[in-house]
This record gives sequence, structure tokens and C-alpha cells, in this order.
Amino acid sequence: MQRETLLFELIKKSQFGGATDPVATEAPEDEDWRAVCEEARVQSILGLILPSVPQTFLVQAPELSEAMYKQVASYARYMHVQDEFCATMREADIPFVILKGNAAAVYYRTPSERAMGDIDFQVLPEDFVKTRDHLTAHGYTLDKKSEEHERHIALEKDGVHFELHRHFSHKIDVDDYVVPGIRAAEMRTVDGHEFPMLPRVANGLVLLDHMKSHMRTGLGLRQVVDWMMYVHAELDDRFWNEEFRAISESKALDKLAIVTTRMCQLFLGLDENLTWCRGADEQTCRELMENLLLSGNFGRKQGIGSNVEAVTTAFRQEGIFRRLQRAGEFNWKAYKKHHWLKPFCWIYQSFRYIKQGIKAGRNRKQLKGDLDRSKARYELMKKLGIE
Repeated sequence: MQRETLLFELIKKSQFGGATDPVATEAPEDEDWRAVCEEARVQSILGLILPSVPQTFLVQAPELSEAMYKQVASYARYMHVQDEFCATMREADIPFVILKGNAAAVYYRTPSERAMGDIDFQVLPEDFVKTRDHLTAHGYTLDKKSEEHERHIALEKDGVHFELHRHFSHKIDVDDYVVPGIRAAEMRTVDGHEFPMLPRVANGLVLLDHMKSHMRTGLGLRQVVDWMMYVHAELDDRFWNEEFRAISESKALDKLAIVTTRMCQLFLGLDENLTWCRGADEQTCRELMENLLLSGNFGRKQGIGSNVEAVTTAFRQEGIFRRLQRAGEFNWKAYKKHHWLKPFCWIYQSFRYIKQGIKAGRNRKQLKGDLDRSKARYELMKKLGIE
């Protein structure tokens, strides 16, 4: 049995229930289970599949049993901290929405099985400074370096990291739906914990844009499952045809939506009765799945190579000079104090990349592999309409 097939069948079982063919009819070797669990770990979906892994194997792999307990404990802490955060925001009467996180888990069959990372949230533009000051006055520690970031700042409390967004997407592509969505936020509940999230159009755009933003560095199965479960819960043929299609086209996200959804039908058990994605090129669907299995969540499986690949993909997308200039303006501390240095930012960034390349120690063969993957990913991104 192919290990990838076993992983896909476990994802199907976790979200759609019932016995799955490979699990029901075959007895994979321990080495297969171990490989599948490792793949799930680097894809940040280990919590989804562990309940379906045979107990006989878990007994022989105590680190996986420990991972299950850690998932439960981490989720409980995450929800407790989120409750405190929501109460703190309500105290100041600041409108906000949770992005991703529980706003994705709400669609899962068992929300507690979704791996949680930071708590991302966004407020109205006019409330950004007020929110930062209110949270820091209530025990949230601000990462001052993050204030240089164009999209968000980072805070931390009780071991949980928060990202307060100025805007969600890198190019502000979906903020014209996110900002009104904050004003029209919907209260939802997961496992008895209440929180505000975006209405379904804006929330769907956020999940799509999140996948798009990680295509360059490494899209993973967690983001794909987030999208799949949103589609399963919300995006039927009627909603797509009457509303979501035109909006996603206006944001150049429609091809990504169609291909990813069809890919989920082909590999992950999404309902075949959905017809709006049937026009997807199935070879592109396979290429997308191969790409995310190659990279892992956030490019974890490629290590240093993922950085080289991300940079060269950016060169292909933006042009070399434009990319060097933009990255130099972001990374060069001297420029932030002395703006007359702007014409030299691209030079600074060129030397920065050279230094990183020397430090990484990539040999010619490794660099060729990085560049080949970059070319393949760039071609795939063009097919998906991602510029």
C-alpha cells in the first residue's frame, strides 16, 4: 500500500467518518504507520489521524501516545487563553474577529483535533493602536521587532502567541471584505467556547488567501483541510454560483478554489456531488498534491532549500530588481532610520542573499534541485492564477 494513500484515507475517516478501504481491508506494517505519522506531523495534521491509528502500534510508539495527550492539553490551554482574550477585548468594547484558528476549526468534525498555532485576529483600522495599548496594559507582551512588519504585530501571554493584524493579506486583496466583516461579525461556539468570526464570504476569502500566501514557501495539508471543511460546510453549488464565484474571480482566487476543491474530491473524500469544481484540470490537481507533499507545512520538509526556492520563485514572479528593492527596504535597519539610502536597498539585499547562501552551504547539486523545484512551483502557481 502506498503510504500517501493510507494518509489520505485517514484524513477521510477523520472528517467524514466510516471505515476507509485501506484501513479496513489491509494491515499496514509498523514502518508504514510510522512513516504516515511522520508525514502527518510535518503537515501539522497529526492530531487528525492519531485517533484512527491502531492501538497496537501506538503501544510500540509511546512518543505518539504522548503527542495525543499534548494535543489535548495544548488545545485546552489555547481555548482558555482565547476565552480570556475575548473577555479582555469585550471589556474595551473593541470589535474584532478571530482569523483562521477556531474560525477554521469550527467546520471540523472534531475541532479539538485541529492543530492550533498563534491566535490571529483583526480589528478595524481605526482601533489598531487602541487595541495594542489595551492589550499591553493587560499583561500582553509586545514583540517590538514585529512593529516593523507591514501586516501585523506579535504579542504573547501565558505561552500563547497572538498576531494583531493591520490587514490580513500581503497585498490587501481581501480587506475590502474583511473590514466590513468585522462590523458584521458572527458569534460562533466551539466546544462551549464563544468567539467572533467573519461572515462566510469573508471567511472563505481569508482561507483561500492563506493558501495563496503559502504557495511560495510551502502549502501544507492543514491549510488544505481547512479549506476543504469550509467547502463541505458552506460552499455548495448554489452559494458558489450565486455569490462566491464572482467575488473569488475579482480577487484572482477562483482558479485556486476550483483546483484545490477538485483535488480534495480526488484524494481526501470531499463530496463528489459538488459540481462547481468539476472543470478543474485533474493533472494540475495532482501537481498541487505532489507539491504540498514535497514541501510540508510552511516548507518544513525542504529545510534550507525552501528558502532558496522561495526567493527564486519570488524573482520569477516580481522580477529580480523589484524583489531585491522591496526586500531590502524591509530588512535594512539603516534604511528605516535614513530614508535617503533607499536607492541602495537592492544592493544591501543582494549581499544579504549572498551571505545567506554561503552560510547555508548549498552545493551545486542541491542548488540545482532548489532551482528546479522553484521553476516547477512557479509554473504551478501560474496555472492556479497566482501572481
